[in-house]
Amino acid sequence: MVPRVLFLALLFGLIILIPPGGARVPLTAGGNTHIANAFSIDDPAKTYIMYGIIENASDAAYFRFSLNTGDQLDLSLTNAGPLDPVPDLVILSPGITGEAAQVTAGLEAPAGYDTLLVTGHAPATAEYEPFPPAATYEVASYSREIRNPGIYYVAIVSRKNETHYSFSSGYKEEFSPSEWVLMPASTIGTHIWEGQPVLSVLAPFMAIVFMSIIVIGRREQRKGSRPGPGFWLATVSGITYLGGAALTLVQMFRVFQITGVPPSAAITIFFAAVPVVLGIFTLRLARGPGPHSIRDRIALLLIGVIGLVFWAGLLIGPACALIAALVPGRREVDP
Repeated sequence: MVPRVLFLALLFGLIILIPPGGARVPLTAGGNTHIANAFSIDDPAKTYIMYGIIENASDAAYFRFSLNTGDQLDLSLTNAGPLDPVPDLVILSPGITGEAAQVTAGLEAPAGYDTLLVTGHAPATAEYEPFPPAATYEVASYSREIRNPGIYYVAIVSRKNETHYSFSSGYKEEFSPSEWVLMPASTIGTHIWEGQPVLSVLAPFMAIVFMSIIVIGRREQRKGSRPGPGFWLATVSGITYLGGAALTLVQMFRVFQITGVPPSAAITIFFAAVPVVLGIFTLRLARGPGPHSIRDRIALLLIGVIGLVFWAGLLIGPACALIAALVPGRREVDP
């Protein structure tokens, strides 16, 4: 039988070779309803996605790009659902004609800029997005190689109030360690932006965590044992891994009702299956007799790191696994 630590080390080696497969770095853009406060995209090539709401039809959301000759400006605009208001894209570029056209009421265009309206159209079908599981409705897109360098602006406008939009840019899937690790927190915000109540989104996670703690706590009480901090930290890590996987799978099946089952769903299933395996493994490790061995502690460290890579346990699980590797053993008194 392959030792547990060796198995986890091999799994981690496999993980670091897996490409992100279409994920984009989420950003929070706020206070950008005037061009003077346009949200700046520092790297136009890197894939970013911004979620927002245009409260009033007279408003716009502005984004700023600094582009050089030969850069590629790739943009995509989606809304939250087939019946939602459809926004438009307006590209504001350093002028060739030097005369800004009035493409929509209330649009702010700097002097000497040209404007191009990319009209949004409601899509006939939704596409499956594996990170996080979502049905995306692309309403407009734009791609252009830059020949006239300078500061470019993109405005998102709508003819109706309360227009939900997501705006993505770039073509290179690159992540810093912090951007990757913090992705689980942003997924909750994505589901809320879609119109799902926060309690509905978190229900699978909370149900598994609370029920598991009650069942495990009663079991330990019946046994007359006194679990130590290592036991509870590893236990919480394991059940949050299972809860996070349940949240992902529930969202995935919800999206299947809209998009059907596409091949890219295998990516989502893989990202849910690994936390399930790790969660079960961690719970078994937590129940072991006596204090954690050196091998157990190394296993917990690997479980925590792999959990961060796979967005497991909404950050709670990996943190508990990493701490469990350092604190005193599983039980204070064994029966």
